[in-house]
Amino acid sequence: MKYNIYKLQELVTIKYGKNQKKVQSETGHIPIYGTGGLMAYATEPLYDKPSVLIGRKGTIGKVKYVDHPFWTVDTLFYTIVNENIVIPKYLYYLMSLIDLNNYNEGTTIPSLRTETLNRMELTIPSIEQQRRVLSIIEPLEQKISLNNQVNNNLVA
Repeated sequence: MKYNIYKLQELVTIKYGKNQKKVQSETGHIPIYGTGGLMAYATEPLYDKPSVLIGRKGTIGKVKYVDHPFWTVDTLFYTIVNENIVIPKYLYYLMSLIDLNNYNEGTTIPSLRTETLNRMELTIPSIEQQRRVLSIIEPLEQKISLNNQVNNNLVA
């Protein structure tokens, strides 16, 4: 399999989350994410395409994939993915393999900077190869999710 090496800034545009106070609502249906996960719901999205979310402050070690409209707070980056080079879900799986804690630049609170993330180098195969990898991973992920649901029902 042939791979190309890209800096992350060639694969994505990293964007900052925003304060959610103006859009947060009990009647909202758009998830608002922070580094710890789902925080609340909003009335409008900050972004509405597939994205890899990366912790900026606090919990920086894990990335999250979203493929629905969402809002992120200012402690969480979202990405605009260059889908001509990388499939968003493939990028998520690849970035899940990286210990982002190794890139921590905070002294008391773990922190990541866009400049540091943008310089990261990732090895990316062709779109067709990415599709092949996803065709193996995604059915396994769906089976795991289904098994977890069954287990949760059994516990309940």
